[in-house]
Amino acid sequence: MDAITNQGFGSLGPLAACLLICLMIWLLIWQPGAWLLRTLSRRKLSLSNIVVGGLLALISLGENSCAVAAGPAAAGPIAAGPGRKIRHVLFYDGQPREFSVYLPAACNSDEQANGFPVVFAFHGVMMNGETMAKMTLLHELGNRCNFIVVYPDGDGHGILRTWNSGGRSGRLERIAEDDVGFVRCVIGQLQNRYSIDPKRIHATGFSNGAMLCYRLAVEAPEVFASIAPIAGTLAVPVRNASRFVPTLHIHGTEDKVVAWDGPNLKTPKNLEFLSVPQTLETWKKLLSASGTHVAENPMLVCRAEKWPDRKADGTRIEVQRFGLDPESDVPDLQFVRVIGGGHTWPGGENREWVVGNTSEEFNANEMMWDFFQNHPLP
Repeated sequence: MDAITNQGFGSLGPLAACLLICLMIWLLIWQPGAWLLRTLSRRKLSLSNIVVGGLLALISLGENSCAVAAGPAAAGPIAAGPGRKIRHVLFYDGQPREFSVYLPAACNSDEQANGFPVVFAFHGVMMNGETMAKMTLLHELGNRCNFIVVYPDGDGHGILRTWNSGGRSGRLERIAEDDVGFVRCVIGQLQNRYSIDPKRIHATGFSNGAMLCYRLAVEAPEVFASIAPIAGTLAVPVRNASRFVPTLHIHGTEDKVVAWDGPNLKTPKNLEFLSVPQTLETWKKLLSASGTHVAENPMLVCRAEKWPDRKADGTRIEVQRFGLDPESDVPDLQFVRVIGGGHTWPGGENREWVVGNTSEEFNANEMMWDFFQNHPLP
């Protein structure tokens, strides 16, 4: 897949950039062509997206190509505590897609990001990358521990965005975006601009974003070293998975959105996903199968823990760790059962009156970073 880098309006100068934007707005509002009408009816674009769509027509990108705009057109570097936030607009499959990159304090320049690990954080439905950042604050840990955090935006508008994580049918399946391809394109741009460590690319996600993590583990296992899905389960077939991707799964037993026992009467009819127990069993089978190259009948070792209840938050923690090596202290599959927990991010900023109890027994960010550090690509 070819990538075309566009530095936005910065090279035009302020006056020229202003005139170009005004011209595009005039053309698109007062002289709408057939392509715009089709786009509006299909995508329901906002004015800002209309302008970007006009720029797309000028750039003349080929099918299945992607381009990234960084600099003034993409908001440029913005102070984010001790680190830096850079907003990107990436054109993939003829559509503008956005993502934010948070560089840790140790990266005073793009060149200093050379060799840093990366953690993708995928938001849930009715969210975007910005609200994911506010809920998780994962980039603050990245500042302290020297890793890059990427918050991509799913397809949609404003905070009404979703990921094509699988489990869709009918019209939603036909119009669904190629989000696996989009993520691959983002990684290509990160490698070109920041020279990130290709063996330490990890993914976490919440709800619909967690389901995307599982899809990436199945369809891009050579890219992602490990994943940490939270409050989301498997929604794609695994028969073509070529490698078991080490996984830390966190889920609340009282989750009413991605329910423990799978879709229920409250779940939209066109959405399908496995229950939490089904997801765990499927992933255990994948892990066992990954050991057949060293043993005819590999034995899966399980260690279970019950943590003491230290916080009056309505939750208790049980952890199961599965691995093929009984001597290993870092098993490849770890499952955290948050008893009494809702559709929440442990240790994060959640609206409990909407989504249930948030566990303060542990911090999901710290747990997953410890897991990621112990699971680079082989």
